[in-house]
Order: sequence, then structure tokens, then C-alpha cells
Amino acid sequence: MRLGLLADIHEAVEPLERALAEFRRRRVDRVVTLGDACDTFSPVGRADRVAALLREAGAVGVWGNHDVGLCLDVPERVRQLASPTTLDYMAGLHPALVLAGCRFSHVEPWLDARNVEDLWYFDGPPDTPEKVGRSFDAVSERVLFVGHFHRWMVMTPFGQVAWNGEGPLTLGSETRYLIVVAPVVSGWCATFDTDEALLTPICCA
Repeated sequence: MRLGLLADIHEAVEPLERALAEFRRRRVDRVVTLGDACDTFSPVGRADRVAALLREAGAVGVWGNHDVGLCLDVPERVRQLASPTTLDYMAGLHPALVLAGCRFSHVEPWLDARNVEDLWYFDGPPDTPEKVGRSFDAVSERVLFVGHFHRWMVMTPFGQVAWNGEGPLTLGSETRYLIVVAPVVSGWCATFDTDEALLTPICCA
């Protein structure tokens, strides 16, 4: 399966449109959003357009710390600002998602995305074996994808892989990976071919 990965859109419509066009060109089988597609805190945002684009693309995914207010226990002030179709789409997002043997979440998998405090927990990126070990211990999937950190990063139980989104990366079959996907708002997306274990960063700036 070829997956199209979107992290941290933050209502950046133009790079999102370019990312989705790339996914169509590359014939991805499923689009996955890794949270913070929209921003509950934006007084005049573009959530409706973002949600419409994701819906049209058949995107599935998870919520993040910035858009959980559109997904879970939606406050009345947000219901008055967002359209019913946007709220309907956002209500279909999950705290975490398992697809094609991979786990997708906005924050590290050892944190509970149903808990707002966990969504806002921040101790820096999971850039040591000790930090990333918390996620590998918490879940069983071999490949874990997260957003949130606005950068590229690949971790194994043994440490960080010397890779920063400069080109495709083939994952080895004998270890586990936690992969941080760089944000759409900064002009990035990616594909992941689960059959070939090939991660391909794409510039959509």
C-alpha cells in the first residue's frame, strides 16, 4: 500500500493543495493526516477549506493538540464558527490510527491523545533511545509515524538515523522505527510504500 502522509497543515491551504496533487500524481492508495490540520485557536481560519480538501481526498487520520477542539468535546463557541460539514469531518478523526501495520498519532504513542495534558506535553523531540523507548514499549507496531515536532526525524531503539528528509529512505526489516514527518505548513509531505518500506519526502512549498 502506498500512503500519502500529511503532518501539521495548520490551515496552510496552498501547500496542502500541492501535496494532494502530488499524491494523485503518485497514485497513493490512502491519505493520512497526522494532526493539527486545523487550528481551534484561530479567530478567522481556513478550517472549512482544509476539511473539504481532506474529505475530497478521502483522508483518514488523527487529531492534534491544535485541532482537538474540533474533534472531541467541541465547545459551543467553536460550533458557532465552524461549518457542520467541517465538524462532521473532524469528528471522524481518531486519537491514534493503525493502518497497513503502521501506527499513526500526532504525539508520541506512549501519550494518550484523549487527554489534553498529554497532547500538550513537551519534553523536546524523542531524540534519545530512552525517550523513544517509551513509545516502543507502549505499542506493538514496527513503524510509528508522528507529527507535532515540525521536522524530519527517524529514530530506532538504538538511536537517531542519519537522515533529514534529503531523499528517499528505505527502512530495514530487522528493527523498529519512529518517524517524525515534517509539516505541510513548512512545505513538506511524504509517501510511504508499505510493501517496499520506502519513505519518500516531497516538497510541496
